[in-house]
Amino acid sequence: MTRKTRNTRQSLTASGWLKPQRWQISKTEAAEALKMPVNRIVKVYPKQHQVIVVYLNKKGQKCSSFFSYRLFSRWEQETIATIASCRNQQTLAPLEIIVQYDLEHFKYPVQSADAIWEALLHHIRRAITEQRHTQQCA
Repeated sequence: MTRKTRNTRQSLTASGWLKPQRWQISKTEAAEALKMPVNRIVKVYPKQHQVIVVYLNKKGQKCSSFFSYRLFSRWEQETIATIASCRNQQTLAPLEIIVQYDLEHFKYPVQSADAIWEALLHHIRRAITEQRHTQQCA
């Protein structure tokens, strides 16, 4: 396995395409992702690969847990925006490999995985069509 191949077998965060630790995840977003009332969310701490959420359990006691960013709707939105930001096949190709790897190796909500996959396929088709058009006009 070459160094180049190894680097493409990374997650969206490890590869640097997404930087969720910079996102300001709100209590509302955390409550939505964790399917609990917003008044039970105490604090949200973004970390590089996971987010720590401090919340109140059903007895009103503080608990904290690590959660994957992939549970949050922001992950889907940012991934699709990243895909859309690729202007040609050359920039899209490495991202395509990483998105495929990420979808295969990490747990995603099904609807989110489907939306990301559809966005990727749509953008690939668009990039190929634009490249063909550019070559015909040249």
